[in-house]
Amino acid sequence: MQTFRSKIDWWFWGVVIATTGLLLQFLWTMYVKGTMQEYPEHAAVYLFTIVLLWWPILNTRYIVTENDLIIHSMLFKWKINKADIIKISASNHLISSPALSLDRLRIDYPKNGNVTHILVSPKDQKAFCQALQHNLTK
Repeated sequence: MQTFRSKIDWWFWGVVIATTGLLLQFLWTMYVKGTMQEYPEHAAVYLFTIVLLWWPILNTRYIVTENDLIIHSMLFKWKINKADIIKISASNHLISSPALSLDRLRIDYPKNGNVTHILVSPKDQKAFCQALQHNLTK
């Protein structure tokens, strides 16, 4: 079993860090002004938002086992049989996916009789493709 972490683009880090800093500043301001007791729901929303921002960074991973590719991102989980993978190709599509970078791989596989795909962004794409025993098509 091999685990691959998602590559994370600089702009994604920038958004997460800047937004976290802003929300922490809001919390600090509420604490200093003494309004945290008056508006606890605001503090709860700010803290929840911070958790949501960092969750994909800490949780997005791709696990290659002997028979399967298992993709984890937040509450979502995909399990794809390695033998079912039709093609792996480079992509930079913006569609929502369990990938924290635009340097992505598109994995085509059958699901319910139709060919579908998922986009992933492992840090080490070459090792990831080797673990899946597939060649990357450009």
